[in-house]
Amino acid sequence: METWGIRLPFAYKEINNGVKRIFKQVAWSDKPDEFIPQSYHTRERDEVDRSRDPLHFKAAYKLLSASDIPAILCSFHLEYLYRSLNSRSKHAAMGLKNADAFCLHCTAVATTSHMLNECVMAQMIRRVLRNFFVHKKWNDRLLVNETYLSYLWWDPKVLEYSMYKAIWLVWTETRKHAHQCNFLPRINR
Repeated sequence: METWGIRLPFAYKEINNGVKRIFKQVAWSDKPDEFIPQSYHTRERDEVDRSRDPLHFKAAYKLLSASDIPAILCSFHLEYLYRSLNSRSKHAAMGLKNADAFCLHCTAVATTSHMLNECVMAQMIRRVLRNFFVHKKWNDRLLVNETYLSYLWWDPKVLEYSMYKAIWLVWTETRKHAHQCNFLPRINR
């Protein structure tokens, strides 16, 4: 009886090659320096807040490969980066029963970006982080940058990795909470 263990590397390679043939694009595994995630381009197209440098956007993926990060936080952050998190505006666009596209807190259109970066809860999280950085006397301009606080990528010149990871965990957990506070249930009964 065969096991899947021997076939998985071959299947991954074939799937990866197939995706590259279909989309005629560079894959992350082949040329990591040249690869830019498609979600960066859609953010650019839709004029959603993003870093100007795609390398900074790619650096936001750094902690997703750490083995000691809880899977639920990795999944949440990955959904945010790929723009696939549920939001009230997406539910309204899908035509769900009783769906309302407006934020519960400030009556703006409740996109994912609004809930995680612009709304009352998100601004509170940013203020807490900024105050923490001031309290620690970390005066780097990057730490108070709005875009940086939206993606929180690791810059070795600014923070050491262990401190960055601890801040990232708190940041992601609180953003997850802000998302859930303004979240419609997936199934309305």
